[in-house]
Amino acid sequence: MTSGVACMDKPETAGQLALTLPLPPSVNHLYATVQGRRVLSRDGRTFKACVAEAVENWLEEHPAFDVSLLAQHYLALTLLFYFATALRRDLDGGLKIAQDALCEALGVNDNLVLEIYLSKRVDRHHPRMEVLLTTLTGEQVHLGAASQGSAVPALAAHPAKRPKRRRRRKQRGLEELAARHRWELEPMAND
Repeated sequence: MTSGVACMDKPETAGQLALTLPLPPSVNHLYATVQGRRVLSRDGRTFKACVAEAVENWLEEHPAFDVSLLAQHYLALTLLFYFATALRRDLDGGLKIAQDALCEALGVNDNLVLEIYLSKRVDRHHPRMEVLLTTLTGEQVHLGAASQGSAVPALAAHPAKRPKRRRRRKQRGLEELAARHRWELEPMAND
């Protein structure tokens, strides 16, 4: 894989994960302000849940894939964005949420991603994002200047763990919310 773009259908090695996902929400729709705090919007939470489900399904279909390999190696992330039009969205707008959602679903720290390849393409009928996450070998990692040698810093050993599934919050009734936040509700007139 010299160009950074590989076939997304089947992973080449045990250290590759390949997925096709829906496009992430745009940066403009990613966050909301709630009581003065910036929080992930409903679209962002929905996208993260979709990625978590896709990763879970992919891992079930590929039982030989060892998720702990990802936590023990530096990683390269390839994202191919297929937009309905080339001019509607920026290429890098979906990078952060896509990287966060993927790494969170795998239980991997996203600071292990050393290389990122982004590509913007057009597919009017099937907009999507194709993802390839690859483990890097010591020969592929160059963190220092050429004169300092090619010593690769060792990664701290982390025990392999499956990501926790988030529980869906219970819907609260208006009365319960009013009591919790000390709102005063006016009785509704019956027509």
